[in-house]
Amino acid sequence: MILHLVFFKFDEPFQWCDDEVIDAEASTRQHPLHINEIVGWACGRNISPRKQAMDFVVMGLFETQEALSAFLVHPNHQQGVMKWQKIASWQVVDIDIGSDTTKFVGLLNGWADFGVTTLEKLKTY
Repeated sequence: MILHLVFFKFDEPFQWCDDEVIDAEASTRQHPLHINEIVGWACGRNISPRKQAMDFVVMGLFETQEALSAFLVHPNHQQGVMKWQKIASWQVVDIDIGSDTTKFVGLLNGWADFGVTTLEKLKTY
């Protein structure tokens, strides 16, 4: 499983009250309705006042690197990319959650065991 993290920082002078920002956020929230490769999705606004803080984050979960690659070129995702390009810059981190180089502790500890078998079980509910 691949955890796809994207951290967005608004370009000056954009803020949450701007129509372009609201539109980009709304587009991002809708991706799971249009892109089948997404098996898990979360996104949200930053609440930290710290200077180095980003403004928005996306967390997507994909079964394989190939599924993530298909998501990246999907037309619905590309529409969202075009909206964000007008208002923000971003940084991306992709984590193989089953890798020996990935560590989960506490409430997130179960993530390391999350895999295709678990996903198949969840699909039956």
